[in-house]
Amino acid sequence: MELNKRSLEHFPVQLFAMIMGISGLAIVFAKAYHLIDMPYGIYMTLLVIDTLLFVGIFGTYMFKWLLYPEAVKKEFYHPIKSSFMAAISISFLLLSIAYYDYSPMLSILLWYIGAPLQLLFTVIIIRYWIHNELKVVHSNPAWFIPIVGNVLVPVVGVDAAPIYVSLFFFAVGLFFWIVLFTIMLYRIVFHHPLAKKLIPTFFIFIAPPAVGLISYFRITNGSVDIFSMFLYAVALFTLLLLLFMIRMFDTKEFFISWWAYTFPLAAVTIATLMMHMVFRNSVTYTGSVLLITLTTLVVGFVTFKTIEACRAEKICISEEA
Repeated sequence: MELNKRSLEHFPVQLFAMIMGISGLAIVFAKAYHLIDMPYGIYMTLLVIDTLLFVGIFGTYMFKWLLYPEAVKKEFYHPIKSSFMAAISISFLLLSIAYYDYSPMLSILLWYIGAPLQLLFTVIIIRYWIHNELKVVHSNPAWFIPIVGNVLVPVVGVDAAPIYVSLFFFAVGLFFWIVLFTIMLYRIVFHHPLAKKLIPTFFIFIAPPAVGLISYFRITNGSVDIFSMFLYAVALFTLLLLLFMIRMFDTKEFFISWWAYTFPLAAVTIATLMMHMVFRNSVTYTGSVLLITLTTLVVGFVTFKTIEACRAEKICISEEA
């Protein structure tokens, strides 16, 4: 829809999750091209769509920042929306990974923007958590977003900077994943259920171990050891658990948070493809194909529902409206 000044003020930072989802799918097909002979054209088409979408969303959000700085500041210091601010730096990092197969130089340039930005957002958001009197009910799986971004850094970082830079981000990301997972499990088990629009964020639980495996492979040049298998097993079990609870995920009322389904599915799909790269057996091949199909269908469905919501003018409006 055409954005007017009123709607631009309410342009949600959560829309950067779209970049995460489309980038993840593009990376899936880049890996699938090399490992299971998927058409290269699918990857290129997704890369073009991803780039145009990023330019549109990033440009629009920068206009919002210039015209409505208070609205951006309000999102930055919101107990839930603040975590999505890191989706901006993650978008740079994921574009960097997505372009790695097509243009390594552009990939590294995007990495040099995304990595420092990721560190900045991580420090600011954790500082916000520490300095404010947040309640347990404010915590939700979206808090993993600024943490997952750190684990993404080594994927291109091993080629763009000294190895200790990648190890730094990898260690920070994994450490805070364990800390936050403990908080989230306590909140989910012993407190009120998540709000309906936050239910899709349960899928974010898949992302840290799945991305952790991908980064670990890059840091260790594809080492298959007990730690890499541990990360993959946790990601796979989390996916199976969420699929077992599929009835919990209502598909009747659309929320932007539905994009939380997409990147974690893409991450576990890429992790499975990397396991196939090592083992090259029918189990990893079948698992890769099934997850590629599932991820593609979910991204397609969520994209369709997002377009529907845009046409119905349900996206860039005040949450109070």
